Amino acid sequence: MFLFFASRQTDNRRTINTIDTDNLVFTNQTKDTIDLNQKIGGRTLKQYFSDEKIPDLFKTVFRGERKLNDDDETLSLIDSLFSKDKDRHPFYFLLVTKTMYWSDGAFSEPLGQSAKEYVENESRQFLTYFKTEKILTEEDFNKWADYVAGEIGISSESNELHEIENVRKRLVKNCTDCSTEEQKQISKFIDRMKKYNP
Repeated sequence: MFLFFASRQTDNRRTINTIDTDNLVFTNQTKDTIDLNQKIGGRTLKQYFSDEKIPDLFKTVFRGERKLNDDDETLSLIDSLFSKDKDRHPFYFLLVTKTMYWSDGAFSEPLGQSAKEYVENESRQFLTYFKTEKILTEEDFNKWADYVAGEIGISSESNELHEIENVRKRLVKNCTDCSTEEQKQISKFIDRMKKYNP
């Protein structure tokens, strides 16, 4: 049995992906694969898809069966970043991260606003995900930096570097007991944003 997923948008085209649910492998046309037995938050992707407490909407968006719009129902996906549900939040974080690759238009603006708010207010959780979850990549980390930088470019036009410094201060303030490695992650995140908004 195969399921179809839409993924990263490249040159305004969607890459269509398939999932072989018998072998639990996600494969897209560029031959990237994600084993559905991979874990985030201690649970496999397959377990999240079987979880009845995760809204069907989130699963259909992840599978690429629903377009990202700015309607209230779809925007609830972004709101899930601020969920206090510790068991499901890792999946929500992964889902929001993946939507960054193929969102556009009206959905991207609130996504950028929420990404910035999340990074500033849930700094430690954000850094921990990228430190501990193998399913999240360097490319994903950079995508987050690009989205936050894009939001800064919109909300702080002509004042981007000043606002990037404010974001850095908020990250450091929320991470007073962070390890040296996490402090380096903060610096890397800020440097990436500066490249986006020179």
